[in-house]
Amino acid sequence: MTDHADSIELTLVPVNGTDRAVLDRLTCSLEHELRRLRIESVQRRHRGSSPSGEHSARRVDTREFVVRGLLSGSGVREMVALVQSWLRRHDQDSVILRLGTESVEITGSPTRKAHQLLKDFYRRHGEG
Repeated sequence: MTDHADSIELTLVPVNGTDRAVLDRLTCSLEHELRRLRIESVQRRHRGSSPSGEHSARRVDTREFVVRGLLSGSGVREMVALVQSWLRRHDQDSVILRLGTESVEITGSPTRKAHQLLKDFYRRHGEG
């Protein structure tokens, strides 16, 4: 069980077919909202370019963030609620949250199973 999350990785998985200009705007929007939380920093993680021969129409571009300094207690829950609200407002697919070796998918309208996975995740990380 973890009392404090030093860093959390978030991967924005946009709706299939989202072009890079729209994805860049979405990335800025999510980053802006994340900065409203009680955190030390939000940094974008830049990945290298895709392997040659891979067609951009077939590949889903993602954007990654590293969030540092979440407060213990309700910090992760607060982030998940913010991301869920953001996903609904922007009609986007999901954000993958990684804490250590564990990950959980966040959607704007979670199914019963997804809700249970989040509850289990919170419990394992001292948020239950």
